[in-house]
Amino acid sequence: MLGGETAKSGVDSDEFRLSRRAQIDKDYDNGAAFPDVPEWRQTWLRRSAAVVIDGTVKLDVPYGAGPRQKLDIFPCADTNAPVALFVHGGFWSRNSKETFRFLAGGIHAAGLHAVFVGHTLAPDVGMDRMVGEIRAATHWMFTHLKDFGFAQRLLVVLGWSSGAQLAAMTMEATHVAAGMGISGIYDLESIRHGSINDLLKLDREEARRNSPTFSLPARAGRFDVAYGARELPAFCDQSERFHAAWTAAALPGRIMSLPGHHHHSVLDELNKPDGKLTLALSGLAADIP
Repeated sequence: MLGGETAKSGVDSDEFRLSRRAQIDKDYDNGAAFPDVPEWRQTWLRRSAAVVIDGTVKLDVPYGAGPRQKLDIFPCADTNAPVALFVHGGFWSRNSKETFRFLAGGIHAAGLHAVFVGHTLAPDVGMDRMVGEIRAATHWMFTHLKDFGFAQRLLVVLGWSSGAQLAAMTMEATHVAAGMGISGIYDLESIRHGSINDLLKLDREEARRNSPTFSLPARAGRFDVAYGARELPAFCDQSERFHAAWTAAALPGRIMSLPGHHHHSVLDELNKPDGKLTLALSGLAADIP
């Protein structure tokens, strides 16, 4: 009898685990929810391929020894401008800095130099290592500003999707003055039981210490949170809960829900010179020492 009860409990546990996994995967599946996602990805690639690489641009500048630990640096015309580092998204396991260089124009319009950050992807490394790489990239950039003719000013770090989580994890650094997370995932425990964890291999402790919602700095500059009003509910909830935790800790920042946009279309607001995210980034830049 006891053995039979144990076996049944095990079956129930497996069924619950699989059911939860399927629900988490559905909650974060933008491709299934929005049929135009492939079109947006192709648009990004076309736009990035059309970006002019002139003599001022520096590509694949290493900040570490890994093959993906490199920066693409797109200076704006104002040498006194602060630097914005953009961390790409892709569920920590896909995409590259090159995919998002089309955003350089919007970052320049906001009054900042644009730096696109590459990092090692899962499953080659875990979350601790990825967070460490982004922190290393910001530190390297800050200590080498003068090498590129930039003013010695504090940095802005922003990111989209998984890149928003990585950007938020840099905010405790004294050389980071402000940041922005776009359509981010800030509570990794919420996804740890989904199929993405086959690649990330997060345990409870690693998930929590790398979740900006729970790993709040004692002090930080302003961090703005933005997401599309048409996002999947799980993504909306991630942004809203993180912003609530951030401001409850007396940390500065605002939250923006962008009408008409979903997880991928939202980046158009950083592509356009007068886009809502471009204007918000300009507001961040205005306060950089």
